[in-house]
Amino acid sequence: MIKIRPDIAALHGYAPGLQPDEGGWVKLNTNESPRVAPGVLARLRAAVTDAVRLYPNPTSEELRARLAERHGAPPQAVIVGNGSDDVLNLIIRAVCAPGAHVAAPHPSYSLYPVLAAIQGAATVHCPLGPQFELPVRQLAAARGAVTFVASPNNPAGTAYGADELRWLAARTNLLVIDEAYAEFADEDRAALARELPNVCVTRSFSKAFGLAGLRLGYALGPPAFIDVLHCIKDSYNVSRLAQAAGAAALDEIAWAEAQWQATRVRREDFAKEIRRRFGLTVYPSAANFVFVECAPYDAEVVQRELAARRILVRRFADEPRIANGLRVSIGSDADMQAVLAALADILAAAPVRADGR
Repeated sequence: MIKIRPDIAALHGYAPGLQPDEGGWVKLNTNESPRVAPGVLARLRAAVTDAVRLYPNPTSEELRARLAERHGAPPQAVIVGNGSDDVLNLIIRAVCAPGAHVAAPHPSYSLYPVLAAIQGAATVHCPLGPQFELPVRQLAAARGAVTFVASPNNPAGTAYGADELRWLAARTNLLVIDEAYAEFADEDRAALARELPNVCVTRSFSKAFGLAGLRLGYALGPPAFIDVLHCIKDSYNVSRLAQAAGAAALDEIAWAEAQWQATRVRREDFAKEIRRRFGLTVYPSAANFVFVECAPYDAEVVQRELAARRILVRRFADEPRIANGLRVSIGSDADMQAVLAALADILAAAPVRADGR
């Protein structure tokens, strides 16, 4: 019998959204992009040669330089990872000894406490405000070795201001601003990673560039700290194909920006229709999803009925505060119209919750 660390044996891992193998689904449960730039696909096809037998560049040098240029930073301030989750894991490994504390708002990205627990660190959960406001004083008081703030937040899509993040950074050891959805917001906080000595900003190619299947992300931060992350990363953590796709995506910025703007428009139109047609609460979002409070209906029933119509959305059943809500990714126009039509049928027949809430 193999002996496992007791804390790992007791660990509840991250639960990803359902990924059906067959087609025919309207898949709005994992915040994926409905499109990928044609130029990226062409570059990927060209990259599939016998060179795949060779290891990739160990530091994603070309892509790293391109990202540095995009953000007005030196290449030494950038690390590229196998998805932004890889970078988040490296950060925790670098700063958290067993028994350390990680601070994070709650609810937020549920991978943070999993990564912390793997490292033997404990997570201090600081409740978000009634409208998902950032609890900056509680986060500062938690005195985490690392403090995570997703902006825009997940699952609500709330974006946080530069001033409150700057205030928080001045009172923490390391502030990591997780900007996986920043391209869908009106502003981002990448400048803080250039300005402040203890701030890292993480980004993803999954949502904004439609490369979720290739796993590609990066971080901006103080060069000395980024150098530490390079020391502890896997030797070849980003594949040749992912590096080629990332560079191609940066060549398609004009196309991508048009997609981001179209997503913003569809997001606001969808939220407006949910409020107008069904009287449900939709929280303001700066991401490529919206969070819909289903009261007076039961979110579990609504999610089940949507799935019966082959429409997937995300429900966080284990989080009492948000368990009666649904997070709906913003897909194509046809996707969003399909959701609205399905909800019209479902809510017309759905019973009101017994508690009226």
